[in-house]
Amino acid sequence: MTSVEVKNWTPEYYITNQSVCQQILDNPAVLTEIPSLNNVQLHNIRDKELIRFRGMVQDMYDPEYYFKHYEVKNTNTGESNVRCGMYADTVQHLPHEEIMFYSDKNENSERLTYVVISIPGLNDWAKEKNTNIQISNTTIHNTNNNKRSLDDNEVEEMDCSESVTKKEKVSADDQDVNMSNGHSTKVQNLLSKDHILNFPVPIDGGKACIIKVYDETVLKLNQVIDVIGFVSLDPMLSTIYNVDEMNEAEVHTHNPPVSLVPRLHTVKIIELTKSKIVNSPEIMSKAQLIRSDLHIILSQLLFGDNLAADYLICHLLSTIYMRRDYFCLGTFPLNITNFPANKLKTFPKEFYNFLTLFVEKSHFLEVTLENLNELALIPKKDYICNRLTSGILQLSNNTHLVIDEIGLTTGTLTTIGKENYKALSDLLMFQKLMYDFKYYTMEYETDIPILIFSDVKSFIPCPMRIILNIDAESENLYTQVVEAAYQYLKDENRLANIHQYIETLKHTEFVFNEEITKVVQDDFVEMRSRNKNIDADNLHALMVFARLMALSYGQTTLNTECWKKTVQLEMERMNRLPQRER
Repeated sequence: MTSVEVKNWTPEYYITNQSVCQQILDNPAVLTEIPSLNNVQLHNIRDKELIRFRGMVQDMYDPEYYFKHYEVKNTNTGESNVRCGMYADTVQHLPHEEIMFYSDKNENSERLTYVVISIPGLNDWAKEKNTNIQISNTTIHNTNNNKRSLDDNEVEEMDCSESVTKKEKVSADDQDVNMSNGHSTKVQNLLSKDHILNFPVPIDGGKACIIKVYDETVLKLNQVIDVIGFVSLDPMLSTIYNVDEMNEAEVHTHNPPVSLVPRLHTVKIIELTKSKIVNSPEIMSKAQLIRSDLHIILSQLLFGDNLAADYLICHLLSTIYMRRDYFCLGTFPLNITNFPANKLKTFPKEFYNFLTLFVEKSHFLEVTLENLNELALIPKKDYICNRLTSGILQLSNNTHLVIDEIGLTTGTLTTIGKENYKALSDLLMFQKLMYDFKYYTMEYETDIPILIFSDVKSFIPCPMRIILNIDAESENLYTQVVEAAYQYLKDENRLANIHQYIETLKHTEFVFNEEITKVVQDDFVEMRSRNKNIDADNLHALMVFARLMALSYGQTTLNTECWKKTVQLEMERMNRLPQRER
């Protein structure tokens, strides 16, 4: 079977030729021939078609029980045969056939079930373009076959929790749905599209999918994956439930319309930990030239501050490379202050817009007193809908979080405000986030670079604060500076190089050789002799900074020259700080 024909596979063909099909799917070129749910509208996809979906695991449900094999009897002839129930939600039988539910030939099994959503914060340039996608001419239609749910005892109680009607705010309505004796239609009206999709942040054209996994693959929350599988678009799926086991809110949450949340029976899952850069050796060889381009853009956008541009480049390359208890190496959060907020109130947002051109995933979070007291930052479990309500901070690794504190004023924090403050502080300091399961909390590790813009020192403890040294001419001509920067980036090769530069160096192996260790130790002793406030945490931060500085120039080890330059930059940064912060 050629790769062109892969889009015509059926579940039956795959089951019969599973080993050969898996070998074919190992070829990345073949996968591009499969329609992508990210790009194609559902009405252009036929039921049981092989499709792809790239997304983030947002929730996990309890295992789903189904008939792996079941016996069907022809009531006219008395003959029976055993059929396979994999990769489908319903069993099909003709009017003159009946399912032998108590046959010894039936085989029960279970499949893991997850909710996967479009990747939150994925920037436009990083989205797969709608190329090489051939849309099927067929339309979705119902067969005349009788269908029954494959679930042996319907769907068991499922695992994690709620959804949200106002995605950016905590909604009181989420707590007030009365399930005791309302009708299904009434409940369905209360469960809005936003509730069902349950995105942590707004996603333009975003989609959700319930995937069903048959092998031993165990996925984690917030993991980014590529799923290949057979789509199930049977409208009856939204009405299959057992009201004795679920309340109505849970029923409609877990059995949403397939037109909104299709089911996908997986045959292959690809875990995406990092992008594959084909020409990474070439990128490494010209890293200094690409860095120079990036430095020019960032320094101009930061009002001519070259020091701040150096730190920001390192921030863009940062990722955790070692964890030990609550200590994680590789994170490089920044707090940028002293920009002309009164004159340029939209500066943080304008700067963020440029960052979206450089990094794959990002989110802009405006922090005000009102938002702190109202925003749903932390994912929480809702036991009524039996689902995990996404919070704004439920983001996949390497999603750059940019926080704007310009509008933050003094005032009183509510209980929610205090929880949100702690969540932001823990995220920045420890790269961990506590999910709220009402009766207990569960800790999840993260790797989310954080950049904070604030008038004065951020209210979130950030060890690396940069006070901008503003060039007056750049400030006065800032509108022209922004226009010039956009013009500079119209060169597609320049922008593509920056994309590959960030992604390649972020995941490049780095080694601290023994030769530099003695130099580092001597310099650290000298620094402590001049400033008694410098401690081991400062040394760790300086080593992370030095590593990132070396990487930014395409170096895989730290040499004395780069170390000295790093120390010089850090001394300059600290000299800008008030005496009490040094």
